[in-house]
Amino acid sequence: MSAGTVQEALDRADSRHWTRNPPRSLQARLGYLLKQHHGDTVALANLLSLTPTELDALRTAKQTPAEHPVHQAAEREVVRAWQPQVRRRAHATIVANGGQMMVSFRACFGFAATAGSSDDPRLRYLTLHLEAPYPAALFDARHGDAPESELHALLGDALGASYFFQHRKPGPGETALQDIDFLEFYF
Repeated sequence: MSAGTVQEALDRADSRHWTRNPPRSLQARLGYLLKQHHGDTVALANLLSLTPTELDALRTAKQTPAEHPVHQAAEREVVRAWQPQVRRRAHATIVANGGQMMVSFRACFGFAATAGSSDDPRLRYLTLHLEAPYPAALFDARHGDAPESELHALLGDALGASYFFQHRKPGPGETALQDIDFLEFYF
């Protein structure tokens, strides 16, 4: 699974703390997700961009082509929902021990400035250490099901504080993080 969003990258980092492996087959994943949605096939079908009829057919099918888009969607949703208590305990431990987190990324990163200026964001590949309070803020936003735009803005501020402003907190939106190509958290 590749992380295309901040939420997916956080979920992927959380998977390193799991105590059990999630379901692997499509039918087992769909069964788990259906259980998480209290048997509501319409809600699950909407989440996976399917019709309820297609969802029922996939649940009973012996084989589904590996390139079918539902495989990635089901994996993403299982990873997002798997072992929430283990995830929260790991986050609480990290925050209690100083909230240290590493992030590696490749993206256009720099000061929010007019296009063409010397401060214009440029493609960078960096690994940075995020200091408190940013990991706690990212975890709180993730637990609160914050939209991707909010997670993205929090990460941009955290990276700006770590890379550009070691002695002061940046203002909101002072740094720009755009066109994320690669993103991975380590905690």
